[in-house]
Amino acid sequence: MLFSATARKKPQSAAKPAPKAVGAAGLIALAQHQLELGNLRAAAEYAGSGAAKAPSLNDYAHYIRAQAEYGMKNYGEVAKSATQIFNQAPASPFVGPAAALAVRAHLDGDRPKDALELVRKYFEVIPQPQADLLLARCFAATGDLTRAAQDYQRVYYDYPTAREATDAANALVDLKQRMGDSYPGPTPADMLGRADKLFEANNAGGARIELYAAIPQLSGVERDQARVRLGVADYLNNNAKAAFEYLTALKVDESEADAERLSYLIRCARKLDRHADVKPFLDHLEQQHAASPWRLDALIYVADQARTDNDPDTYLPLYRACAATFPKNPRSAWCHWREAFESYRKDGDDAFDLLRSHVQQYPGSTDVNDAMYFLGRLSERKNDNASARACYEELGARFPNTYYAVLARERLKAPALEAATPSPEMLQFLHAVPWPPREQFPSFVPSEAVQARIDRAQLLQLTGLNDYAEGELKFGARNDGIQHNVYAFELAKMAAAHGGPDQAMHEIKAYAPDYLYMPLEEAPVAFWQLAFPIPYRDCIEQYSREQGLDPFVVAALIRQESEFDPRVISHAKAYGLMQLLPSTGRDLARHFGVRRLPASQLLVPGRNIQLGTYYFRSSLNSYAGQVELALASYNAGPGRANVWRTWGPFREQAEFVETVPFHETRGYIQIVLRNADVYRRLYAGSVPDVPAYHPKPAPKLKPKKKARRHS
Repeated sequence: MLFSATARKKPQSAAKPAPKAVGAAGLIALAQHQLELGNLRAAAEYAGSGAAKAPSLNDYAHYIRAQAEYGMKNYGEVAKSATQIFNQAPASPFVGPAAALAVRAHLDGDRPKDALELVRKYFEVIPQPQADLLLARCFAATGDLTRAAQDYQRVYYDYPTAREATDAANALVDLKQRMGDSYPGPTPADMLGRADKLFEANNAGGARIELYAAIPQLSGVERDQARVRLGVADYLNNNAKAAFEYLTALKVDESEADAERLSYLIRCARKLDRHADVKPFLDHLEQQHAASPWRLDALIYVADQARTDNDPDTYLPLYRACAATFPKNPRSAWCHWREAFESYRKDGDDAFDLLRSHVQQYPGSTDVNDAMYFLGRLSERKNDNASARACYEELGARFPNTYYAVLARERLKAPALEAATPSPEMLQFLHAVPWPPREQFPSFVPSEAVQARIDRAQLLQLTGLNDYAEGELKFGARNDGIQHNVYAFELAKMAAAHGGPDQAMHEIKAYAPDYLYMPLEEAPVAFWQLAFPIPYRDCIEQYSREQGLDPFVVAALIRQESEFDPRVISHAKAYGLMQLLPSTGRDLARHFGVRRLPASQLLVPGRNIQLGTYYFRSSLNSYAGQVELALASYNAGPGRANVWRTWGPFREQAEFVETVPFHETRGYIQIVLRNADVYRRLYAGSVPDVPAYHPKPAPKLKPKKKARRHS
């Protein structure tokens, strides 16, 4: 087992709040309860008492009181309560909301100048688009209609999916009538920007309406872009035929608009199986718009699609063109990696140089640890064990919790590598790489400022104000700028205490997003156990043992499939912990003598794990125990996995993983096996002997020839 009782000093537990403090804080809980019931006067009175008797939480009391006073239209009292919040130490989560409430109180109390002064003072801390909307209301109330129109427009055009956009739209209709010819119309960038934001929100229909209305008001570049995006809206609305016909007939003058048009024509052609049209469009892009980012987009799209057809004669030249033409664009890292890996697989003369250049040119890419691993493997094939060891050790140090770090640690157990001394030349090369700076992981012992927030959160929690307690810690994580890991840890503990292991994982992922770059030894065991929990452990161990499975692989699969939420139903209608389709569940249940299994039974943890482990065992049997292949089948379906396995030969399963053409499936395999490794390192000492996952050589299969396309 990796950890022992003395392996790392645990953070000191905070002292429990004194009973008197808890009792005083209870007044704040009573105030909140009365506020929720609509008993505003009682809420204000309890909050006033709470502010006096629980000074460490008086900002909560003042905010509750401000809301109650606002509801009773005592607008002057709102500002008084809000003022008590503004200078709180540590900074209160309610500075922005209290300022917004006070601004509304000033406006409703016919004090627009005071409202304008206050919103300007606290503009940066009031949530958007609420801040812009309040600013617009203040300008309108003080008679500055031009500024009001501009700020309402910012809400309407920059935040089209927010409810405030509706308020802004209504206000703009009124202002346009009042101002007549002096009304400042929106800019072309505003109109296009609103449509783009609707595209980003997956509302292509709404974007199309905006574009159609905007085109008569546009000219030049913006008009061309809007006309092209009408066709894009059709494509994104799954009407590729209409998009293809429209974009084919469309003529535009502006270069980037034409490049965008061609890029989407390529997507339409692929979707419509008009494969012969793709190359002419690509050639046109190269001849007319060689440096356009839309050409980069098209190159990657067509190359990735050709990979799903196992058509290297098409995808390799496209990846090469992408890497050569756009070397500084972060997206070209993917193209360079595909070129480098393909050369490695085919024993290309330039494989070593390409792998090294990928590490050097793209140290921040998601595939740089892959390149380091295969650079080590290539060094081994050249009998340069010293360089291989240097690669594996550096990989494990920089990317400790990745699939390739797992493989690197396995490689380092080989006798030849154990005996080797890391190559100084390879180490010099790796240490000279301009690695992106990463924040050093701070201590898990809370600083004084962080502890003050934790104390406040614990006091709120003891009085039943759990949402406020969680909000206190999240505000600190977002705004204090220190010890994100501690806040993430505390939030995860809070979620787990309320029976939410899935929510505990979410908190760590959200507030300590780089946690996987941290070696396990750098954090308390409890932190990792919250990030990698094993709820339903008895079921996982029992059914894994019955099926001869590694329970850590099963736990790892569940973590990736459902994050241990037994109630989850995916958009594809997969159910429960191991995400089984009802039809699959019914077929599997017959093996256990259950003739009719209702879909709701798949939401029962024990039943889901029983059926899921049986299904995974069957898949493993189909692939001679190759876990990577079984995981590919689990994620993408056995039909695809059976095709991909013929694309070898593969010297090891890592080569198969890198050959998988679906980004999601390739990542899925790596994540599940990374998860399994972390689970084993965390829990192995407390689980009975079970079959463990270890990387295995790939079986030798004859490659199947595929028809070429786009050649």
